[in-house]
Amino acid sequence: MMVTQENIPAGTLVATPPTATGLSTAMLDTLASRFRGTGAFLALLDRQGAVVYHDSAASPFFTKYLLPLLRSPGAAQAEFTASVNQFTASSQAAIWRFLPGSIIAAVGHLHKKQLGGILLLVGKSADFALGEDVLREAGRLGLDATWVGLQGEVLPAFNRAAMVSDSRMLAIMARDQARLGAFEQEIDSLSTQLANSYEEISLIYQISGGMKINRGVGEFFRQACSDVREVMNVRALGFALAAEGPTRQDTALLGESDVPEDQVQRLADQLLVVLRERKSTLLITDLAADKQFRWLADYAKQLIAVPLQRQDEVLGCLFGVDKIHGEFDSVDSKLLNSIASESAIYLENAMLFDDVRNLMMGVLHSLTSAIDAKDSYTCGHSERVALISRRLAGELGISEQQIERIYMAGILHDVGKIGVPEAVLHKAGKLTNEEFDQMKKHPQIGARILSDIKQVEDLIPGVLYHHERYDGKGYPTGLSGEKIPIMGRIICIADCFDAMTSNRTYRRALPLEVAMIELRRCAGTQFDPAMVEAFLRVDPEEFRKLLREHQARAPRTVVGAETETQKS
Repeated sequence: MMVTQENIPAGTLVATPPTATGLSTAMLDTLASRFRGTGAFLALLDRQGAVVYHDSAASPFFTKYLLPLLRSPGAAQAEFTASVNQFTASSQAAIWRFLPGSIIAAVGHLHKKQLGGILLLVGKSADFALGEDVLREAGRLGLDATWVGLQGEVLPAFNRAAMVSDSRMLAIMARDQARLGAFEQEIDSLSTQLANSYEEISLIYQISGGMKINRGVGEFFRQACSDVREVMNVRALGFALAAEGPTRQDTALLGESDVPEDQVQRLADQLLVVLRERKSTLLITDLAADKQFRWLADYAKQLIAVPLQRQDEVLGCLFGVDKIHGEFDSVDSKLLNSIASESAIYLENAMLFDDVRNLMMGVLHSLTSAIDAKDSYTCGHSERVALISRRLAGELGISEQQIERIYMAGILHDVGKIGVPEAVLHKAGKLTNEEFDQMKKHPQIGARILSDIKQVEDLIPGVLYHHERYDGKGYPTGLSGEKIPIMGRIICIADCFDAMTSNRTYRRALPLEVAMIELRRCAGTQFDPAMVEAFLRVDPEEFRKLLREHQARAPRTVVGAETETQKS
């Protein structure tokens, strides 16, 4: 028996929707409009025989008279049952004559190589008349027989040959519509995938652009999480780094999160343990039902986490809580894993860079230790000059990267004293002109020592020119004004300031305020006046604190500090 319903409004879809056949309502409307002009009426049955589509714009002869009959239980039971087997084996049309006054061409529509539905092309039969059968059905439907006759008279009549011919055309057009629909869906799917891929690639490119070794690791991951959070449409995204060194236990959760700060660290610690074991994505769509992370359900509903992994080592993880719409899925997992892979490379490089930097700084400090061992009177001087230079460079608004290089140049500025005779370095009194000429060679000696080391060649100007004077009366080259490299002008001020504020054999260190007055007095002659003004903007208490901290690290009392005219 056909699966049908009585008294269903025109256009209402029942049973299987037409889209299950690969034909949308819009496609069927297009087909119906093509045949409506010929006087034919289009309908679609599902595989159980229920009407799932009809041309609602067709003549009232169809919508008021034939459609209700077509929907009547058992109306086409024999024809339908016999035709279904035929449609799966052949594309030939079946002619049905069970509705009084009509002729129906039924043809199967295949979808995914299976019978998806049955297309009906219904027309007025050539022998239509107000006979007993038409009057009986009209009466059962409560329709006026004369009205039915008038509606039928204005329609063209179809014979078997015409309906078979038109049904073949309908089958071809339906197949083409279905193919076009499939192509459109595929194009839409590809467009969506392409848009998503473009967005992901743009995001990865944007994040990769921020992978600068001299950039703070925490700063990089905060920016990356902020960018990814917007693309993933996630409520909060964070990172946890377990690496040694400056990245140790650096954790943050960015966005609109209800997770308290202390619980963020708890979550990070637990995730690192779990991800070290599984080394793959952790995705939980219902935290309340998860045994391990159930405690987090007080603050969130969903959790996703991916490891920052290099080889077999988990260096940290990226994690997010709660999608703003929907749940985390494989697309989110794929995107976050891509970001994690790129970020893990950056993190590993940052760690390697940190190791290399620490090695270099160790070598530099070893060199200054060698100088200190040779000239005990200036023990700690190079480190203090480096610290003061760094503070002055910061006041001048120089970039963080350049400030770090100036600090390193400050450490090395007196490395050339290795080549100065110990008798000259250890002499407590005033140097003779000949001895002073030997002392004046240490900037050039230092520059030669560093010239073969590519990694520090940019520090040479600070070493070579830190005894040049703004008025051109310095050494070793007699440069003046801004012709002196900025690194040399900065270290010059720091070097002389430390000399004035350190104890010497024949006098105590000058108070900081007195030393600053001296700097102002020599601005424009010995020192760059703009840099002196910047130096004097710094609160003297900052320098006191800086020197106290340095002394705490190296508590040895410094005596016999250099003077600007001789041993410096």
